[in-house]
This record gives sequence, structure tokens and C-alpha cells, in this order.
Amino acid sequence: MKNYSIYLILALMLIVSCQQKSQKVLNVEASIQQSDELKENPLLMSPITSSIQPKEKTMSTLYGNDVAFNYAKTNFNSNYPQNSALYEVTWVQKPDELWFGANIPKEVLSVEKITFLDKGIIAYEMFQGKTLKKIKMDELKENLRRDAILSQKMAVSP
Repeated sequence: MKNYSIYLILALMLIVSCQQKSQKVLNVEASIQQSDELKENPLLMSPITSSIQPKEKTMSTLYGNDVAFNYAKTNFNSNYPQNSALYEVTWVQKPDELWFGANIPKEVLSVEKITFLDKGIIAYEMFQGKTLKKIKMDELKENLRRDAILSQKMAVSP
């Protein structure tokens, strides 16, 4: 009887010690929720490049639709073809709970969309806030942001 008690206690200790505390691994806070004004979810598109802005404590990723992504793979200029769409998604950073010293996206700060229409027309739109509402910018700031986004090249990976 005494042996059974010892084995039972050891078995219970083994079962209890094997349980792991479940960790939240999906960063829902950094995802893009469906918006009335921003119809597409850029996070489902192909990433072209990413950047961090340490002074502003933000991070950005440039996404492209299939047309833009395929063009960026083989060309090193910003003369994207018609029907290309680029999305610069910017997040506020927060410390990563799993990796010491690392930062991860916290919440979406803005989404900037550049669309290449026919006859060389380039449309720029900016969405901000929790519900990603379209905002209007003056033409000078709009041109500066468009040029900054278009100057980014595709990240090189092995």
C-alpha cells in the first residue's frame, strides 16, 4: 500500500509539472480591424521592407499587392506599373514580453496607401486612429510622404 501511495504522488507531481502556462502569442492589438474606409487588409499582402524609427518609438512595414510585390522583386526603381498598390503600416512599439530587449508592434498608428492608376497618376491616402479613418493632408506633406515611401527598396533576404 505504501508503494502505491509513493507511485501515485510521483505520478501526480509529473502530471502537474508538465502543464505549461499558456501564453498569448497572437498580437491582436497590432492587427488591423475591418474598416469602412480601408477596404483591404494590408497585413494579408506581401511585405516588401520594414523600418524602425527609434526616436518616435514606431516601426513600419511596407506591404504591396501582387503586382507591386512582383515588380519590387525585379526592379530597383519606383516606377510601379498600373494597378500596383503599396501600404505603409506604422505601429507604436512596445517591449516584447518573450524576448528581452526586443520591441514588437503595439497598435496601428497609421496606414498610408499609394495606388498607381492609369496614365501615370499616383494616388495617396492616409488612414489614422483606431477605426482607420481617412484623413486629409496638405499637398506638400502628402508629396513628402509619397516620396519617402516610394524611395524604399525591397529588403534583400537570403
